[in-house]
Amino acid sequence: MSDLTPDYPLDDFDRITTQVRMVSPLTALFAEAEERLLATNPGGFTPEDIGRLAWQLLPETERDTAFAELLYTFWEAVTADQETWTRIDLGGGAA
Repeated sequence: MSDLTPDYPLDDFDRITTQVRMVSPLTALFAEAEERLLATNPGGFTPEDIGRLAWQLLPETERDTAFAELLYTFWEAVTADQETWTRIDLGGGAA
């Protein structure tokens, strides 16, 4: 049995909330930073601009958790990239 599937029947609340995507504070602040930059910098901005503004908006008490999230997300991206290149190198075709 998966950690995500309980071994007891789900009630209506559980069935509904299992379909709701979890949003971390960092994810929410990235979205807010992007909205602010769209409004204030119509000439454009970089992903780094979004990240730096999101970091500034993040409460100090949440920065350690957010930093760990960034590191794990980066590692997942590196791993996924390596897996993709391995499949391509082995003749598995483009992902």
